[in-house]
Amino acid sequence: MRNVLRCILFCVPLCAAVAGFAQTTNSGDIRGSVTDPSGALIPDVTVNVLNVDTGVSRDYVTNRDGLCDTSSIMAAIYKLTFTEAGFEELVRGPITLQVGFTTVNVQLKVGSTTVQVTVNRDVPLLKTETGEMTTALDWELHS
Repeated sequence: MRNVLRCILFCVPLCAAVAGFAQTTNSGDIRGSVTDPSGALIPDVTVNVLNVDTGVSRDYVTNRDGLCDTSSIMAAIYKLTFTEAGFEELVRGPITLQVGFTTVNVQLKVGSTTVQVTVNRDVPLLKTETGEMTTALDWELHS
């Protein structure tokens, strides 16, 4: 019984101290999901989180379930930029993050991918010295 009493007398003040410390931190967390127009979650979306006041940014990537979590970041005003191949870029903000967490769910619109083929006609196709024939194609992919 004494050990239980000692444990209670020790643990209660310790828990109160930890709870008080947790409340004095100046950090929050941005969480959310990224979906396509059909509502399906999109994995591997790059989420750039920019602190508007400091200009410092960090990239996060949605997990295989299309969820993003910034963990513990400083409470401030942020701008979020979501990018993924095949979708239009989406910018959200300003978002005021306070202590605790803020949920930001977004839906990306389907975008287009542009393919550009360049053909150079000035390349000689026949080498008259050897009789060898070659063809050169230069491909550039722009998205």
